[in-house]
Amino acid sequence: MKILLGICGSISAYKSIDLARALVKKGHQVRVVLTKGANEFVRPNIFSYLGVEKVYNFDSDFDYPKNTDDKGTVLHIELSKWADRFLVCPLSANTLSSLAMGRANDLLTSVFLAFPETKPIVLFPAMNTLMYEHPITQANIDLVQRLQSLQNTFIYPPEEGMLACGDVGAGKLPDVEKIVETFDIFNLEQKRNEKVVITTGATLAPLDPVRFLTNSSSGKTGFILAKKALMNGFEVIVLAGVHATKELEYLKCHSRYKLIRLTTTKEMLTHAMRETEGAVAYISSAALCDFEFDYQDSKIKKENSTDNGLIYSKAPDVLKEIIGEYRDSGMKIIGFAAETNLTEEILQEKWRRKPVDLLIGTHVHGGFKGQTQKGFATDGATYSFYNEHGISFQGELSKDQLADYLIESLKK
Repeated sequence: MKILLGICGSISAYKSIDLARALVKKGHQVRVVLTKGANEFVRPNIFSYLGVEKVYNFDSDFDYPKNTDDKGTVLHIELSKWADRFLVCPLSANTLSSLAMGRANDLLTSVFLAFPETKPIVLFPAMNTLMYEHPITQANIDLVQRLQSLQNTFIYPPEEGMLACGDVGAGKLPDVEKIVETFDIFNLEQKRNEKVVITTGATLAPLDPVRFLTNSSSGKTGFILAKKALMNGFEVIVLAGVHATKELEYLKCHSRYKLIRLTTTKEMLTHAMRETEGAVAYISSAALCDFEFDYQDSKIKKENSTDNGLIYSKAPDVLKEIIGEYRDSGMKIIGFAAETNLTEEILQEKWRRKPVDLLIGTHVHGGFKGQTQKGFATDGATYSFYNEHGISFQGELSKDQLADYLIESLKK
């Protein structure tokens, strides 16, 4: 992706150095535009060492014809045509005011006005809480969001935390990792009046106040599925294990995303039955705990343990309950089966008991006793796709590739 990164005068401008580096490492083509104020915090030549293609200053528009072979071109027009996406990070109160008023008083604001409505602009405000909460600043934010001609402009709300002056409050720029993982969920894909429910991560089976049984599922697959669904215009509800990846929190800035964290399989069942009503798809990627134990109110002591082992029973089968309730509704149901042995017989038996539209068998291992970790908390896995006709695919896929396939299948 071709990304134009605009940087304004803010103490958080130092994060733009790491952001530019991270975007380049992700394989994006990056060009940088600095305002006059940004020059007080970061120097243009720094970016030339980070793999950035080109760096432009606030007044480069005037020098462009002299420093290029493309005589007769206008820099802010060329950049608006070149970029696939325009990020302004950080966005200062001063530049926000210029954008809201339609001023073109430097290169960055000129690019903003020239940027086509068919391509996204994402703004990341960062300033002191008093400045951010000032009625004029809020009015400027509201103006940028509500102008009919700016349906391609998205404002990523700042976070709360310790600010440069020592105050605590809203106005902090998100961490670079969060920006890199979420800037592309804001796009111009037609919003669908369709809801997708995704379960992800692991549930827990408490034994006593300090111990529980669980598995190694990280929720990474669910995060990627949720991100891809948002990028394709779906409303997304994620039901996640309490310890599932923190990346799921990153998506909460999107107005069409809802995250509910749950501890036990019973809690997952309750919320799944409630939230799935009206959904077009239910994707069961969570690794739910299959057992429930006779919970002890105080910590189990070694000397009080017996040779009889722990008393347990079967936990609710959430996917089976969803199938029973919604199979005839036309909703697409996709199930996951985490297995150490991915044989056709095992998948066939699982599908017979829970006849989903598509069953994704995943080869997993927690990485214990010197074994290689597989499936859980990895970037990819070995998958088998199973439906009523048998196995339709077997092989290695990245979790990105898997998510692309599944979300595209929901659009058909």
